[in-house]
Amino acid sequence: MALRRGRLDPRSGPLPQGAGHAFDGPTTSSGEPPSEIPEWLDQVRTAVESEAPLLRALLVRGINAVLHFTALSESAIANATEAPTDLIVLLRALSSPELLDDLRQAEPLAPAFIRGIAATRRLINEHGGALTAVQAATHLAITRQMVDKRRRAGRLLAISTGRHGYRYPAWQFEDSGVLPGLEDTLAVLAAHDGWMQVAFFVSKNERLGGKTPIEALQAGKLDLVLDAATAYGEHGAE
Repeated sequence: MALRRGRLDPRSGPLPQGAGHAFDGPTTSSGEPPSEIPEWLDQVRTAVESEAPLLRALLVRGINAVLHFTALSESAIANATEAPTDLIVLLRALSSPELLDDLRQAEPLAPAFIRGIAATRRLINEHGGALTAVQAATHLAITRQMVDKRRRAGRLLAISTGRHGYRYPAWQFEDSGVLPGLEDTLAVLAAHDGWMQVAFFVSKNERLGGKTPIEALQAGKLDLVLDAATAYGEHGAE
């Protein structure tokens, strides 16, 4: 695997051990590449080359994409580096102004897609985070299987995280169990996906005097929340 015009070329053969010259990486004070590649870079090489060809090609192209991060401003770099997970590092870096224009030229809908991902994450992170199925089961003093059963029955709100299973927004849980009126409201919102349901619960609603459905349910105003949920089901977010 070698560099082709400043990019890793997945079509080339394996990179020889210690062949630091194949990467456009750091140089010594004399301007020459180091005689050996750094340990972390060698680990990347080993990890990539151990995968099947198709996945290896994906990883190489992903690394090539990451090389565009050198165009980021210091503030964008700092913002991305402070992210809590590696995947959020990527999201923040790709959301930077320096890269959004390039993304828009390559794929016009890409910036909107990335903003959508960031917005959906905020729906969770800015409202208490989320619990795993195990954590939800512990809180409710039931088994994980019972949590899954309630989710499938529409009695708990969960967001799919792909192969990592489901996450349960924390605001739906209270000391005594779940938010009063949650199940009735979810039944009205059943036609919507999980993210739309989350958006309903955490957004201020004019039908509720500018309160969120969570706040209204906590105040015991179930009938008003059900009316708002019915309108949401008919017309979408207002």
